[in-house]
Amino acid sequence: MSAVKTVGELAERMRLAAPPSEDDVTILLDGRRIDSKEAAEQWLVEVDAIRTSRAALNDPNK
Repeated sequence: MSAVKTVGELAERMRLAAPPSEDDVTILLDGRRIDSKEAAEQWLVEVDAIRTSRAALNDPNK
């Protein structure tokens, strides 16, 4: 399969793609599986907390 070159191509491939299989999930380095909306939302909360703490550490106004 050739590389996707446009957003339209990506959208068309996604539209035609088969549904994900049971094992077609993101697995984080710590072994957690992002296999549901709730798992993805929890992970995004964690990512946001990390970004916020890093931004606070790099704040030049401190």
